[in-house]
Amino acid sequence: MLATIHRTLDRLVLAITIPLTVAMLGCVVWQVVARYALNVSTSATDEIARFAFIWVSLLGSAYVLGRRGHIAITGLVDLLPARPRGGVEIAIATLVALFTVTILCGGGWLLVDKARTLGQVTPALQLPMWIVYAVIPLSGVLTLIYMAIALMESLREGPGVSNHAVSLD
Repeated sequence: MLATIHRTLDRLVLAITIPLTVAMLGCVVWQVVARYALNVSTSATDEIARFAFIWVSLLGSAYVLGRRGHIAITGLVDLLPARPRGGVEIAIATLVALFTVTILCGGGWLLVDKARTLGQVTPALQLPMWIVYAVIPLSGVLTLIYMAIALMESLREGPGVSNHAVSLD
């Protein structure tokens, strides 16, 4: 059940980030061609590339956390016996959850709400800024879900055992 939820969440995040990455690449290539070959500048593609990069970065960071591919210095933790190692894993998960709830979910929601209330729009596309900012609390929710899955796997399988990436197959 847990693996099914994890795979479904992974597929959902990839279904969003892969097309955004392709769009970002297309926009950047077009900007280079337009600027150097055609001697024109396009602000719309610049904005699309920038906002796609923001979404891919934040959603990608949640995805990488879920795949347990984030940067970690594990040398000291790996030296610990199983019981203290489990405690350290729980402490780390708790700190990540506190940061995520406070900064990404709480702060992100305040930013989305403020941009929506003020009616902020992007300069070139006239897109509401709250749509751009919405990825902050969204990535926070995804991070919390991924962290909960990782913690449940860790508790079920034992400390350090579930330090593997989940296959999409």
